[in-house]
Amino acid sequence: MQAAFAAALDDPAADAALAAAYLRAGASIAIAHERLGFYRGNVRAARRAALASAYPVLAALVGEAYFDALALAYARAHPSRDADLNRFGAAMPAFIERYETDERYAYFGDVARLEWALHMAAFAADAEPLAPAQWQAIGAERLMASRLAVHPACVALASDHAALAIWRAHQHDDQNLGGKAHEGARQHAWPDRIDTPGWVLIVRPRWRPAALVHAQAAHEAFVALQHGATLDEAIESAFAVDKDFDFASQWRTWIETGAIVGLRSE
Repeated sequence: MQAAFAAALDDPAADAALAAAYLRAGASIAIAHERLGFYRGNVRAARRAALASAYPVLAALVGEAYFDALALAYARAHPSRDADLNRFGAAMPAFIERYETDERYAYFGDVARLEWALHMAAFAADAEPLAPAQWQAIGAERLMASRLAVHPACVALASDHAALAIWRAHQHDDQNLGGKAHEGARQHAWPDRIDTPGWVLIVRPRWRPAALVHAQAAHEAFVALQHGATLDEAIESAFAVDKDFDFASQWRTWIETGAIVGLRSE
């Protein structure tokens, strides 16, 4: 009966099997349907709330009615396999690219990837970065030949659209810890063009996820570091993209935001 009830929560076609299970148990079918409706509504509401929490900008872009339908379709295509609903929306970026076929909204997937990276950064493990004196003690020659450890919360994203600018258009310059803007806070403008490629680095300094603009060269270098390249090799990959890449400035940003935390142990 429990299995039939669980199946019916997501699939109305399973109602008949549930009714049969209740009859075999001598229970009231009317009560079964009443309880099923109550739990079905709760499950759908919980899943929608989890998705809205992870994708607030996407929800704002599409509107409530669209997001309700999207959440229901997503849950049917990707039923939760984890007790933690914070992980429920992992497949949403790829899903919405198939779900929304209008090319005018092709940017939904890139915005969703950015939001998911920010969402997961909040729950990622922590890592204590080296202090400035410790970095200096390593020495330039050893540092260039080293493989570096990246903070677990960091994600380097490349997109075909102005995902960061679109996301920022839904943020405010001055927000409190609850995510609500203070009175008089300035909201960013919608980008002039959305079909502009971009690169973003997700960081989490002081436990607060943030999205930083990355140049393509910086993106290539950071991805190389994540894949185990030495710092020297990563810099070479950056210069292959942009011979004028300002490594010193980018290195300072990575250290100040805690994106690079130290040397790899292996």
